[in-house]
Amino acid sequence: MSSIRRTKKMIRYACGDIAAELLIASYAIKDFNRDETANIINDIASLQVDALSKCNFIFDKSKSDFENEKSYRETKNKYYSAAFRHLKDEMSTRMQKIVDKMNAAMPQNDNNSAKA
Repeated sequence: MSSIRRTKKMIRYACGDIAAELLIASYAIKDFNRDETANIINDIASLQVDALSKCNFIFDKSKSDFENEKSYRETKNKYYSAAFRHLKDEMSTRMQKIVDKMNAAMPQNDNNSAKA
């Protein structure tokens, strides 16, 4: 089970890294569609804000709701695992859409050379 703090750090790093790659590509690659850069940056920021807000999972049961502590821990771990897995899947899907937009902004010719 991943910690919420570690997950939030990973979300910030992933969004920051992909935004940095986008900005580098937009300035380094000739014929890059720079008009689309601001829209993609907004999508990345939106993804980060949404993912960070969905990181705060709360298990709504207490130990007294279960027969013993073992069943409480197992149920709690299953809940958190499912919540993190759902967040990861949702973020992965949205990140893939952003990468697809970034690829669409790239020049379509075979010799996309960098500016000299």
